[in-house]
Amino acid sequence: MKNKLNRRTLLNFILGYSLTQSLDAKLLCNITPKQPKGPFYKKKNLVNAVDMTNQGKAEGEIIEIKGSVVNTSCEPESFCLIKIWQANSFGKYNHKNDFSKNKADPNFKGYNTIRTNKNGFFHFTTILPGTYNISNNIIRPPHIHFFLKTKNNKELTTQLYFKNHPYNKNDLLFNSVKEKKLLEVSLIDSEESLFKTGNFNIVI
Repeated sequence: MKNKLNRRTLLNFILGYSLTQSLDAKLLCNITPKQPKGPFYKKKNLVNAVDMTNQGKAEGEIIEIKGSVVNTSCEPESFCLIKIWQANSFGKYNHKNDFSKNKADPNFKGYNTIRTNKNGFFHFTTILPGTYNISNNIIRPPHIHFFLKTKNNKELTTQLYFKNHPYNKNDLLFNSVKEKKLLEVSLIDSEESLFKTGNFNIVI
C-alpha cells in the first residue's frame, strides 16, 4: 500500500510539474512589442539570402542573428515571411531617402527577405549596424528592422536592439516599450558559429 501511495504521489508530482512548466512557457510567449517601419522600408525586396555580408566583403563586424517565431500559445509559425532591413556599419541605409553624409558600402545591400523553416526557426548573418543622427541632439542606437507575416496573414513590425548599448537609454522608440527586454539581444561567442551570435525570439 505504501509503495502504491509513493508511486501515486510521484505521478501527481510529475503531472503537476509538467502542467506548471507548460503554463510558465505560455506566460513567456508575450507578443513582441511593435515598432514603426521608419522611412527606409522597401515594399519590394526580392533578396533572399542567409548571408547579408556578400561573403564577408561588407565592411564592419559580422554577426549572426537567429531565433524562432511563435504565436502566443508558443506554437511555431512555420514558413513565416520575414523582411529585414538595417543601416550599414557606418549608419547609412541603402535607400534613396537616406540623405545623410554617412559612408555607403557597395558590398552591403542591407535588405533581405527570408522565411522560417517548418519549426519556426530562422537565422542570418549580417553586419553590426552603425549609429546615425536623426537630429543635432538625437542619435539612433544600432538596430535591425523586422517585418513579419504568417501564413494566416498575421503581421508584426518591430526592431531588434543590442543590449547595454549606451545610446539605448536615450532612444525614444526603444524607451516607448515597457518590456524592453523583449527587443534586446546580447551578442555572445558561440561554438556553433564563427561570429558573435544574438538570439532573437519573436512572438506574433
